[in-house]
Amino acid sequence: MYALVLFICYLDGGCEDLLADVYATEAQCLVAMSDQRIRHGGCYPVEDYIDSFWHPAQQYSDF
Repeated sequence: MYALVLFICYLDGGCEDLLADVYATEAQCLVAMSDQRIRHGGCYPVEDYIDSFWHPAQQYSDF
C-alpha cells in the first residue's frame, strides 16, 4: 500500500508532511497524484509514513 503525501512548507521555514490518501499500488497513487496536479508531494510505502522514519518535506524546504 502507498500513501500520497503532500509537502507543505511555510514562509518561516517549517515544513509538514500531510497524508492525502492511501492506494493499493504505487501506480494508482502516481495516477492520483497526476490527476490532482500535486507537484510537491510523492507516493511512499504506508509503513514508512506511519512509522515516521523519514520526513521528506524537509528535503523540499527550499521551494
